Amino acid sequence: MKFAYSAVVLLLCAPASVSAESPQKLSEDPTKVITKLGVRYSDFATLSGSVAFGPVTKVNASITENKEWSLGGSYLFGFGIVNVAASRKELSSGIRQTQYSIGSFVPLGAFGIQPAGWQIFPAFGVNYTDGQLADIDLNLDDSLLASTSSKGGYIGALVLKSLSDNWIFKTGFVGSRGSNNYSGYSIGAGLTYALTDRDSLGIFGSYIDNSYGQRDQFGVSYKREF
Repeated sequence: MKFAYSAVVLLLCAPASVSAESPQKLSEDPTKVITKLGVRYSDFATLSGSVAFGPVTKVNASITENKEWSLGGSYLFGFGIVNVAASRKELSSGIRQTQYSIGSFVPLGAFGIQPAGWQIFPAFGVNYTDGQLADIDLNLDDSLLASTSSKGGYIGALVLKSLSDNWIFKTGFVGSRGSNNYSGYSIGAGLTYALTDRDSLGIFGSYIDNSYGQRDQFGVSYKREF
């Protein structure tokens, strides 16, 4: 937790001059390597950011007011972007889920596949998921939590559509399966409005359902690119 918080602070303090990016990519393009900072609010507030180190490498981090976090890095190859990440979240069932993953987004537009202007990014990867049942009323410490774990993989896609010079529609789906009968999926959709070339507002909704529990979110966000 302290490590994730420190990473976000470093993102805030890092120089904006490290970013370099092709201007034709949409702001929501998962292969975009750029320095950015964002805030969003759903059931709780989240601070997130990325720092680009040249045109192909970036570090990503986020932290929420209820102690959820994510930390990782990305490298842009010719075929797509590869992401390595660790994250922690709490589901509605009271289970705290920690996940480690390595995966990729592949832009089909690079292969000339962009039907009616829809930008499609297939996603796939492998992950390790660890879940712990947190009984807050009994105030159990970590050594007494009921733990489960799973190794597996995921596949899905992110889809973007530029509706105008200012509006972008996005939607996505990811399904996952793993050992110990683990399975799950997540779906989401949203709209992004460009206030300027660097600033944008967004609304989004998402739903997660897996063997450890469920969670749905609806919220608003603001993002600044540097």
